[in-house]
Amino acid sequence: MTPRKMKSRKQPSLPGFPDIPEKLEVRIPSMPQWKQIGGDMSPGAHGGLIAKSDGDALELIEIQPVRAYIGDREAAEVGFPFWTKEAYFDLSDLDPSNEDVQSALATSGFTEGEQKFWFEEEATPEQRALVIAEALVSYGRADEGPAGWSSDIIHDKVKWQDGTIAGAEYIADEDEEFARDVLLDNLDVDYEKYGPDEKNPTSGLKVEASSRGVEITEWTDIEDANGEEQPEGERISRQDANIDLSELFDPNAKHRGTYSGDDKSVGIVELAKMNDDEREDAIVSAAIAYLGYWGGEESYVDAIGE
Repeated sequence: MTPRKMKSRKQPSLPGFPDIPEKLEVRIPSMPQWKQIGGDMSPGAHGGLIAKSDGDALELIEIQPVRAYIGDREAAEVGFPFWTKEAYFDLSDLDPSNEDVQSALATSGFTEGEQKFWFEEEATPEQRALVIAEALVSYGRADEGPAGWSSDIIHDKVKWQDGTIAGAEYIADEDEEFARDVLLDNLDVDYEKYGPDEKNPTSGLKVEASSRGVEITEWTDIEDANGEEQPEGERISRQDANIDLSELFDPNAKHRGTYSGDDKSVGIVELAKMNDDEREDAIVSAAIAYLGYWGGEESYVDAIGE
């Protein structure tokens, strides 16, 4: 393969005088809609850089997933999945002759080899502006931005790297994974209630929940449960279900029950934000609603607890 010929951008000078470097042209593009210009194809999990401009200045937001920076244990103390950095650059900030720009480009690898050749010889003025802006953000020329959940940091539609145009919902998977894997990692609910006659109960409910799943057992007097006569020697109908948390806390699920008398749907993220008592109430309410809609594995027993 013939080596690629590197053409110099220096203007030839008169004999005896040094070549004069040609000034690189940089032009801020017109991008009225937010667009992902850097980072990973999965910005919610691994980070990304989005930008928009009016042709005179670039506004940038760097999405920083907390877990990717500090791990799950420390992220639990933070309590939410995203940090951001913000930057705002006009044309003077992006001047290739600026020392900060030169240092940022060197740190990002654009001052040698193929990247240098592409940047100087092939990139459009608009591409150079975006490269410099991204390099400056990576170099530390950015301020702390909003932090929190996906809806706290993304407020408008973005054209993401894969071509999808979407808002905060595009990275909301990290909300749910953070809630489940970090905030609900130590979930421990052990709920039992029998009645109305505690001494001779014919009904009861037991709900055990952890981040790994939810086990539900409901006992009901057979005749009360289905109107049928009790089989000889058996008076209790038992239903069992062993399900994933996401089956209980999907806001679009048909079996959604109520929480504290409120018909508002509850999702994994909302569950993670609750205090312990609220969370237990929500899980028990959702468990009852699940059995009421889907039912469980039914069996007959002679007494509660069997």
